Amino acid sequence: MRRTGLLRLAGAGLFSCVLTASVSASAYGEAPAFAGLEVLDQPAPARTVALTDRDGATVALDGAPVTVLNFWATWCAPCVAELPTLLALDAQLGAQGLRVVAASLDRNYETIDRFWTQQGWGENVEVALDDKGSLFRDFSAEDLGARGVPYTAILNSNGEIISWYAGDADWASEPVLAYFQAVLDAGSQ
Repeated sequence: MRRTGLLRLAGAGLFSCVLTASVSASAYGEAPAFAGLEVLDQPAPARTVALTDRDGATVALDGAPVTVLNFWATWCAPCVAELPTLLALDAQLGAQGLRVVAASLDRNYETIDRFWTQQGWGENVEVALDDKGSLFRDFSAEDLGARGVPYTAILNSNGEIISWYAGDADWASEPVLAYFQAVLDAGSQ
């Protein structure tokens, strides 16, 4: 999580040392984090538990310059409220390499597909199934903030976690778009 060297020293009682440099926002440079976003000092390792697609195949979480992995469920009102903003985020930055994966904690694709169709959300965003919540539990096993849904992890091209957000957010707001634009720009250099 984001901490400054000065706070670490102060916490250790070492006030005589002065460290003025703060920890970089991520390996992607100084992307302007938005309120509530936890940016890791160093990317956390890619997860080994897999999501599945409708055919039962594994959904790879690496490859795209930036992947927004959102855990949600049809029974979660805040999840349902924020999903249109994830669709808008994808519409804004998808062509630049941002990928949104909506990882459902529901039990099966029949439930997900029926709900997704009722909402009229289309097929632009990739929907995956987190079988029995295995991947979500993997995120909650470490200090990555996953305690409930909605929960969103931001992954680099290697599938490593660079930041995370617990709770619902407006993923199409200006501060969020500015963060992702900076991460995409830094990743392309």
